[in-house]
Amino acid sequence: MLEDAELVRAFNGGDEAALGELIARHRDRLYAYLRRLAGDDAGAEDMFQDTWIKVARNMGAYREENRFSAWLFSVARNTAMDALRRRRPESVSLDAAVAEDGRPLAETIGSAEPGPEASYAAAESRRAIDAALAELSPEQREVFLLRHYSGMSFKEIADALGVPIGTVLARASRAAAKLRDKLAGEI
Repeated sequence: MLEDAELVRAFNGGDEAALGELIARHRDRLYAYLRRLAGDDAGAEDMFQDTWIKVARNMGAYREENRFSAWLFSVARNTAMDALRRRRPESVSLDAAVAEDGRPLAETIGSAEPGPEASYAAAESRRAIDAALAELSPEQREVFLLRHYSGMSFKEIADALGVPIGTVLARASRAAAKLRDKLAGEI
């Protein structure tokens, strides 16, 4: 199996299939990261496609001394932030919105989970986790998502964000502590 840097060289040399291999290799981690940032599948799909379009157009900017995944997630992060700024000048929580019958709108959305008890428990867990993540600073949330939903190393995160590794470690530590305190007994 070719390394990422070799696939980049192949793509830059005209081998379009190399891009397909890179996409397949990084699809799940990248999509999971973008899904958490976007908050929905449609937004994540758009960000995913936009990220790969930018990667393909700017593949010459990638430097082999850096890990491809760090560069890819840096492009994805910038793409997501641009999309979120355009898409949502002001976010509205489904928990704050109310349906016609007076129930929170979040409770009226159908679930693919089997059985009402399992659906309720899963929804409560997701709400608690999303609420806890929302209370983190944007920088802490970003490091947490990159580490736990994308599986990146702290070094890769530091490279992707362009900050020292100590900053990444501090943000991760603070995020974990805040999440532990917020979620204690809730999940």
